[in-house]
Amino acid sequence: MPLLNQCTCTCSGLRQLTRRITGIYDHYLSADGLTISQYTLLARIGKYGPVGVIPLAAGMGMDRSTMSRSLKPLITAKWVAMLDLPLDMLTDKRSFGVQLTDDGRYKWESAMPAWNNAQERIADLLGEETHQNLVQIIARSNVLLDQF
Repeated sequence: MPLLNQCTCTCSGLRQLTRRITGIYDHYLSADGLTISQYTLLARIGKYGPVGVIPLAAGMGMDRSTMSRSLKPLITAKWVAMLDLPLDMLTDKRSFGVQLTDDGRYKWESAMPAWNNAQERIADLLGEETHQNLVQIIARSNVLLDQF
């Protein structure tokens, strides 16, 4: 009889791992009133914005409706603002752009130390070699799966 914690399904094992890692990030970011999903969006928009929502979603491996739901609380908190962008920066005419507000940039930057602490904690728990191997496997896998 197989053990319950043995994983033969790639998806199941990855989901279990991501839930655990997400919990660590969420723990560290909770003092800033953010989840890792929210922090990641602020960071991505802060780094690449202004950006169209559809290209943003595609770059994060999300669909448009999931991206819209994820952005809603950030827009409500006034950390992200919607804006019109030139059509060449958008995927279609129904799309819109987003950028960080000054409050959003402050929120992102003030949460960076907590994010760094979570990163360090994960590296400590996994060990530096395993952590670096995991990061490389993730990057390589994302490139290979872009073909799907």
